[in-house]
Amino acid sequence: MSSEATTQNDAPADDSDNKPTQAPEKIINPRPITLIIMLVVFLLGVGVILWAWHLGPFNTPLQQTENSYVKGNITLLSAQINGYIEKVYVTDFEDVKQGQPLVKVSSANYSQQVVQAQSGLEQATTNLANQQQIIEQRKADVKAAQAKVAQVKTQLELSIQQLKRLESLVGVGAVSQNEVDTAKAAVKNNEALMSQAIASVDVAREGQKTAEVAKIGLVAQIKSANAQLNQANTNQEYGLITAPTSGKLGQINIRTGQLVTQGTQLVYLIPKSMWVIANFKETQIDKMKIGQKAWFTVDALGKQKFTGVVKSISPATGSEFSVIKTDNATGNFTKVVQRISVRIDIDGNQSRLNELMPGMSVVATVDTSS
Repeated sequence: MSSEATTQNDAPADDSDNKPTQAPEKIINPRPITLIIMLVVFLLGVGVILWAWHLGPFNTPLQQTENSYVKGNITLLSAQINGYIEKVYVTDFEDVKQGQPLVKVSSANYSQQVVQAQSGLEQATTNLANQQQIIEQRKADVKAAQAKVAQVKTQLELSIQQLKRLESLVGVGAVSQNEVDTAKAAVKNNEALMSQAIASVDVAREGQKTAEVAKIGLVAQIKSANAQLNQANTNQEYGLITAPTSGKLGQINIRTGQLVTQGTQLVYLIPKSMWVIANFKETQIDKMKIGQKAWFTVDALGKQKFTGVVKSISPATGSEFSVIKTDNATGNFTKVVQRISVRIDIDGNQSRLNELMPGMSVVATVDTSS
């Protein structure tokens, strides 16, 4: 009994009874909803990339930018003379027409200058008239001197003929030598008179030239007096400030009685003619050309849409017009997309067009396929 028990105890135990039982491997199948979400995220990512770079179905001829504003020629009207504000004819933000009076600056001092300039012109005109009379007198002197030359010349010729006749007769004793000597003296006297008469002509001519030169100076004085009168009249007219063009005024910061000097800022005038400056990225203007259709919406007018046309494209990027230009030759370089300004002229006869104001933000779009 004991030996059999020992034999049973010494026999090796079955391996299958000692090993732990392993669970069968499970295959994890993802849920369909997870696959769908991953696919949607992937497609959205691809779509964003295509949209950002305008590739594939997002390759549109419409180029748009929010970096755009309404522009206009804002004119600053300033005082052109010194004086006190006599009257202000307009109020803040008033609509005005071309030539309409805006501000009156007292020009009493300039009125006195006009009177003085008129007096100076009249005096210069009188002096010129007197000088013209002197010139006519000098011309008469020249003619008188020339007539005297002709008279003396005739006398000289007669005396020479008389001398020749007497010299031909003195040889035959028909006349005395004393008569011949008298004739010679007469010839010499007439020659002296001739020289004197010629000199008188020269003197008269010089007098005429002097008078004519003086006339030139008086003519210059008249021109100067005219210029002074015109300047005085202009200064007097400068006292009235008028609208150079139709438009709308800014805020009026001057009051009656205020002292202003030449160059003092009075009021801003904003004309009705306006346009849009749209600053597109340099990657957007590849196919952009003058004459293409454009439109824009205005934030301040509830996204009101206005149409226009591309008028011009800037010849350089905005950074090239800055006072301090970047130097990419030094330091680390980071590529920055530059912007190029495009002018869009606004079409007329549109609703709410009169509500546009310079400086308004707009969203501009250009159809590069038009």
